[in-house]
Amino acid sequence: MKVGITGGIGSGKSTVCRLFAQRGAAVYDSDAAAKRLMSQDAPLRKAIVARFGAAAYRHGELDRAFLAGAVFADPQALADLEALVHPAVKSDFVAWAAAQQGDYVVLESAILF
Repeated sequence: MKVGITGGIGSGKSTVCRLFAQRGAAVYDSDAAAKRLMSQDAPLRKAIVARFGAAAYRHGELDRAFLAGAVFADPQALADLEALVHPAVKSDFVAWAAAQQGDYVVLESAILF
């Protein structure tokens, strides 16, 4: 069974997920996955560079300050970044969930797909 935990900042998502984890459930952290994928997933990195330019990565590492400045100043840029990252996270979650052995998998995400 897949369980989705969602809510705004400070709503208790992490607390609820810790409780699930303490009871043996596998928990997928969407925020951590997005950061990992933006750093390590070659097709996603290429798409981010195509949209935001080479400055999105400095010395091979995601330049979070640059990207934050670009997307928080421009709603369309934020929508573009989300359109790149969200499908990658969804695909990663589906593959991760399929590999889990327990009765439950828990998805922690500020928004659900």
